[in-house]
Order: sequence, then C-alpha cells, then structure tokens
Amino acid sequence: MKTIFLSIVSFLSISVLAQNNLENDLNKALNSSEKSNLVELVKNYPNEWLPKYYLALSEVVSVLEKDNKNDNSKMLDEAKSLINKLENQDPKNVEILNLKALYLTAEIVQDPLTNGGIYYPDVLETYQKALRLNPNNPRSVLGLAEFNINAANYIGTDITQDCKNVKKSLALFTNEKPKKNEPKWGKERAEELLKNQCK
Repeated sequence: MKTIFLSIVSFLSISVLAQNNLENDLNKALNSSEKSNLVELVKNYPNEWLPKYYLALSEVVSVLEKDNKNDNSKMLDEAKSLINKLENQDPKNVEILNLKALYLTAEIVQDPLTNGGIYYPDVLETYQKALRLNPNNPRSVLGLAEFNINAANYIGTDITQDCKNVKKSLALFTNEKPKKNEPKWGKERAEELLKNQCK
C-alpha cells in the first residue's frame, strides 16, 4: 500500500513539474517574436494543445497581415495540419474551433471570389458550433461578428446586430478569467472594430 501511495505521489509531482515547465516555456515563447521557439515547443510537448494552438495562430495571423501568396500558402498548409491534429485531440475545445474559423477566414482572404463560396458556410458553421458549446466565449462572439461585418462589404447585409455583438464581446472580455497562457486575445480588436466600422 505504501509503495502504491509513493508511486501516485511521484507521478503527481512529475505531472506538476511538467506543467510548470510547459507554462514557463510557453510564456517565454509567447514573449519572443521568434516562430522557431513555438516550433520547438510543439516538438517538446507533443501531447499538449497550447503549443500547437499558438503556432497555428501565429501562422494564420501572419497570413492575414501579409500579401505574399507563396509564403501564405505554405503557412496556411502548416496551420491546417496543426488544426487537424488539435481537432482530433479535442473536437469540443471552443478555442480550437475559433482558431479553425479564423484559419478558414484566412483562406477566403487569399482569393475571395474563389474561396468565398467554398469556405463561407464552414466559417459560419464553425463559429456557431463554438457558440453552442460556450455562448459566452468572447472570441467566438467577436469572431462571428467580425466575419459578418467584413462579409457585408461583399453581400451588403445589415451589420447592426453584429456591432451589438462586438459590444457584447467587450463585456465578455472584461469578465474573462483564462488560466495561465490560455487564449485571451481579442479585446483590442473589438475596440478597433467599434471605433472604425461600428460608428
């Protein structure tokens, strides 16, 4: 009995230590501008979702900020591979669904005329699934609202309700209490949307 107890204590100690190492390493990587640090984290922590999440997020955000189609195609392929692994690992993780919707949006941005018809329904469906799982996730509320606001430039829909949802997301961001290093981005984007597109 004593041996079993010591084994359990030892296992828990190792788990806590590994978690602390991940938190420290992830914190360093997120405060660095080097993508290679996140790549290394994915290798060092293959069973943890956050390193894959942040690496995929950095790829998608880079694509949305760049205009180099060749680089963008490669980065989107890398992001897609990571997101597929994340979905297989945890298909009901709302943050992974938000990331997937953002990735699909980046695909649309590359070629709106061709990719809009392909990915538009998937983006809506992915955000709606996330909102069914957690209607108070600020990134889900904001993501869907921003997607609709941008789509309105092409299809001419009314964005009044979407702007209300951007405001709603700000309140949700204020009340959000994520665990250390878990996703908490988006508040600044909501403020920017309200200032520039929801006047």
